[in-house]
Amino acid sequence: MSKIDRSSWVSWACYYFGFVLAWSPALHRDIALMAPGFALLIAAIAVFMLIVVAIQRYMHVALTSSTFGEPQRLVTSGIFRWSRNPIYLAFLLPLASLAYYAPLASAAAIVIYLLAMTFYVIAAEEKVLTERFGSDFAAYRAKTPRWLIV
Repeated sequence: MSKIDRSSWVSWACYYFGFVLAWSPALHRDIALMAPGFALLIAAIAVFMLIVVAIQRYMHVALTSSTFGEPQRLVTSGIFRWSRNPIYLAFLLPLASLAYYAPLASAAAIVIYLLAMTFYVIAAEEKVLTERFGSDFAAYRAKTPRWLIV
């Protein structure tokens, strides 16, 4: 049985929270009619999934890796030069797509997502990376922002 890590739970819980906040007659109608607004939400999720596959291929990690949660090597090149968490950054796309229906719901979901990921998910992951890669991770962490700017 494959495991779902806490990042997946947090990400999709935040999306669900934003989706519930964004729920409106217009969203309900667009889902029923498969209207362009609903297509935007689906497209944002699809693009996110494609980004995940591309990043994981770059990292040489399978979607259902047998070493799940156990980092085998420190990846610091490619997109990881600009962000230590590009997959988490990419999840902002589905969250931002909710703004089509409710900008405040989207903003709330994004803020909660960033806080939960930073303090609940990434903090735990970085502890493991520090233990596993020591000074190499410390040097990478010092020169590469967590998101894009912080």
